[in-house]
Amino acid sequence: MTQKIQPKTPPPRKTRSSTASVIMTMLKVRGNPSKALKDLTIPNGAEVAIISKSGEIIKKLRQRGKISFGSIQKIKVRPVSQTKKTQGPIINQAAFEPDARSLAILEGVRIAQEDLREAGGAYDLEQVRVLMRGVSRQAIDKRVQEGSLLAVPGPSNRRSYPTLQFNQDGTVVDGLRAVCEALPTTNPWTIVNFFAQPDDRLNGRKPIDVLKQGDVGLVVEAARRMGQQGA
Repeated sequence: MTQKIQPKTPPPRKTRSSTASVIMTMLKVRGNPSKALKDLTIPNGAEVAIISKSGEIIKKLRQRGKISFGSIQKIKVRPVSQTKKTQGPIINQAAFEPDARSLAILEGVRIAQEDLREAGGAYDLEQVRVLMRGVSRQAIDKRVQEGSLLAVPGPSNRRSYPTLQFNQDGTVVDGLRAVCEALPTTNPWTIVNFFAQPDDRLNGRKPIDVLKQGDVGLVVEAARRMGQQGA
């Protein structure tokens, strides 16, 4: 069987010294390398590296100790897997981990979503249009922007409208805008959390329940005091 040697010569690669350069030539040998290299003359100072995907071949070469193919006196044996480990950038996994503040924000959203579920969930846009007697999407968007209708990011980042802000007849609870303006935040999840959780400033009642009873002033005052220390 005739052995084929396919030379692949990349461009010269400079070393740290400005007066010297190294020319690297790779010979891809098919079959038995000892037979393929038997009649090949290697200049003095040349080095040969044997790379193999087979761990068994690497093991046998290391067990033989000193190996000589013709005039080749020095053999470097290195498994392919070790060669690959030195290539490419090292990724710092810690750089992709959220810090304590980011985790707190994430946990806050999870808590607010649970509050939303316990408070009855949310309507989608078309359901809200039915409740509001067929008003246009533009009218709903305007009410969200002015704070008289509460919306949160829903599945696929589409707006969802918490059901807790609607009365039994489908109308929006009075005073919603005044409370939202009094709160020290515009984060919709924080606002949902405020309305859905019992509040000590309201004797343990939920702000949305007090608002539905018509006590808008009490809820507005509780909203103002939300961001005050010790309030």
